[in-house]
Amino acid sequence: MNTANRTARKIKSELSSRELIMSATLRLIAQEGIDAVTHRRVAEIAGVSPGTTTHHFAGRKGLLRESFISYLSSGDTLFARFYATAAQDEPMAINSVREALVQLVEREFADPSLLRAEYELMLFASQDDELGQAVTAWEARAAGAIAAVMEQAGARRPTEAARTLINFIRGFELERLVNTNLSVKEFERRLTPLLQALCHLE
Repeated sequence: MNTANRTARKIKSELSSRELIMSATLRLIAQEGIDAVTHRRVAEIAGVSPGTTTHHFAGRKGLLRESFISYLSSGDTLFARFYATAAQDEPMAINSVREALVQLVEREFADPSLLRAEYELMLFASQDDELGQAVTAWEARAAGAIAAVMEQAGARRPTEAARTLINFIRGFELERLVNTNLSVKEFERRLTPLLQALCHLE
């Protein structure tokens, strides 16, 4: 095997280990809370040696920070789809906006345990400047993507509408943490009149 192939395999292996560690961190937070996170416990869940976790993440804060940033960035593909949808020449139907937002919530609800981890880490972000900045940047990306589709759907104040919708989604997520019977369908039912009001539709 030549040097280039060996290097490529090593990079792939390291990326895989890093991703396993970040995924394990999120699962541990979801199951036992943020205080349970240690290199040893994460390594145990990830199926790697403690040395592997310290190789990728020197400190506990870095481990928490990078795991959450990775989780947040996984939504960027969906935001790109929002912008692509909004780039259409024709005005967007309210149904298309609703479908886009339902997709966002479906992603959040695909693994309820990750929703618990997300809110644990949001609290942690309030005490960590770097992570706080990453969360603020993510919220801005989300607001921009939602505002783009709301503007295309006829909202007179798309940025304010986007912020209202983000707050609505956050509220629904928090409610679902204590009431796991809430479904995506219920989210859609509540969302419809709000979208109509924001887009000034009858």
